Amino acid sequence: MNDWNRIRQHYANHAEMIMSGPACDWAIDAYAWDNGMIRLTPIEELLWSDIRQANAVMYPQFPVAGVFVDFGNPVAKVAIECDGKAYHLDKEKDRARDDMLARIGWTVYRLTGSECNTDSDPETGAPGLAARIVRAIANEHRICRSYRRTNEPLNTGCFS
Repeated sequence: MNDWNRIRQHYANHAEMIMSGPACDWAIDAYAWDNGMIRLTPIEELLWSDIRQANAVMYPQFPVAGVFVDFGNPVAKVAIECDGKAYHLDKEKDRARDDMLARIGWTVYRLTGSECNTDSDPETGAPGLAARIVRAIANEHRICRSYRRTNEPLNTGCFS
């Protein structure tokens, strides 16, 4: 079980550093929470792996306007939600939440559990669906660490 108050306090303690830096760079250690404070669900674990492989800057269980997004970049105001069957039965509630976040400038992407649970192609090594989606989001919002601090692309984005 996540300790939501501790998570909220953790990010509040680092909010100034996070918000003053570029969207494409970590303001704090990406694993600073890896002390039992946050427990990712199995599909969140899979997506976290794809996020890390894409070199995308996303903070897990990031608090925004009274809710927690599964993965968020507050500088770019982009979130990725993993919709497992057990936790997202109320689509209208999810839609209202996404609308509230959109009103304050956030873009929310939702991936189903089955999308998060896609492996790379064993024959070609091509990335799975979730990895491709994460890469596209990272490029679109310039939250990939391959961008310079000026947010100018080094090449064509995260992945050529």
